[in-house]
Amino acid sequence: MCVEKRRKETGGKSVKKFEMVILDFDGTLIEFNLPFDEIRKKLGIEKVFVLESILEIRDHRKRAQALKILESYEIESARKSRAAYYAYELLKNLENAGVIKGIVTRNSRKSVEIAARKFGFKLDFVISREDAKPKPSPEPILLALDMFGVKPENAITVGDFIFDLIAGKEAGTKTALILNDKNRGMLESFKSYADYIFDSLKELAEFLGVAEKSADKPDAG
Repeated sequence: MCVEKRRKETGGKSVKKFEMVILDFDGTLIEFNLPFDEIRKKLGIEKVFVLESILEIRDHRKRAQALKILESYEIESARKSRAAYYAYELLKNLENAGVIKGIVTRNSRKSVEIAARKFGFKLDFVISREDAKPKPSPEPILLALDMFGVKPENAITVGDFIFDLIAGKEAGTKTALILNDKNRGMLESFKSYADYIFDSLKELAEFLGVAEKSADKPDAG
C-alpha cells in the first residue's frame, strides 16, 4: 500500500517528516531476556553472537537444527515476555496518525507473532531472520522500505543495540537509540551511530508527535 493511500484511509497526517517507523523487537518493544549463556552451552558456541555462529555452520542439516533450538528458546521467552513501557501506546498512536510501522528483527517470525498477539500489537509488517540477512545488514531495512515505496530519508530505524543503528544508517534512514538498563554502559560506543537518543518509547513518541493520551494498554505481564 502506498503511503498517501494509507494516510487517506486512516485520516492520518505525516508525523514530523517520517512516513515509516522501523522498530526492533527484543529489547525495544518487549523485554525478552533470552538465556544466551544457556543457549551457547547447549549449542557448543563460544562466540558472543549466537545467530552469526549458527549461520556460519556449513552443514545445512546441523544449521537448521541449531536454528530450531534457538527458536524454541525465543518462543519460550516470547510467552514469558513483558511489553516495554509505552510500546502499546506508541504503536496505537502511530496507527492513528497513518504512519507505517513494523518490526525488523533478528529473531524468528513465530516468536514475534506470539508476542504481538499477547500484547495486541498492530503491525504493518514483520521482517525476521527468515526473510532477509539479519541486522547489522541493511537488507531487512531496505526490504521494509521497498514494500511500501518509502524513501530512506523518510523513515527512522529504532532499536536498543548497535546492530539496529548500523543497519538503519547503511540503509539511509535516520536512527534512534532507546536506552535501557542493559545498554546504558555502552552508550559511548553506540551514540555515533544514533541520530537521536531517547530514554524511553514515550520520549520517542513525544519526539514524533504521537504521545497523545490513549486507551489503556493490555496487561504487560
